[in-house]
Amino acid sequence: MALSIRPICWEPFWSSEAHVVERPWRSLPVFDEKSPAFLDAVAAYGHALNALSLQQRRDLAVFKAAELLNALIQIRERRQAPDRLGDAVAKASFQRVRQVIRDRRIVLQGGEVIDLRDPALRDLIDEGCRLFHAGRKDAEVYQQALALSTAQCLALNDQLDEGIARYVEGSGLSFPDSLLQAVRTAFIEAYRTA
Repeated sequence: MALSIRPICWEPFWSSEAHVVERPWRSLPVFDEKSPAFLDAVAAYGHALNALSLQQRRDLAVFKAAELLNALIQIRERRQAPDRLGDAVAKASFQRVRQVIRDRRIVLQGGEVIDLRDPALRDLIDEGCRLFHAGRKDAEVYQQALALSTAQCLALNDQLDEGIARYVEGSGLSFPDSLLQAVRTAFIEAYRTA
């Protein structure tokens, strides 16, 4: 099921159960070069994320942490970066994320299971996968994939650090501090509004 996207210009981004929290996210430096259409897509996805409960956001943050760590590992490997982790780690990370997407759950060492079968979480993950794969052949669709990922970084900002810690502790994979800091800098700190 694809999420419906409707362009909006309304600034409140997500709410707690009781009230809307306004965040001046459009003024962050990471958005300086972004088009109005991209910003509107981020805001539209923000409304879908707005409907998630705190527990759903915490669970989605663990998945997002796995996805972001994997993305940086794959990018470094493709670019043959000096700080790459090697083919074996890249394959293990990719297979782990792929398994999570397929199984709709994250089984962490120690027995914790993060269930991603909730329809709202499943739809967000499915939409991200659909856009990412379709975006390989269509630049406009790829921008939608980036908008969804960006909206997740904004909406999950308060939960992502914990999500990273939970994934790192329970994934069975080893991540160097430099990679963890790179993810925090690029995907948490860059989107922090408060």
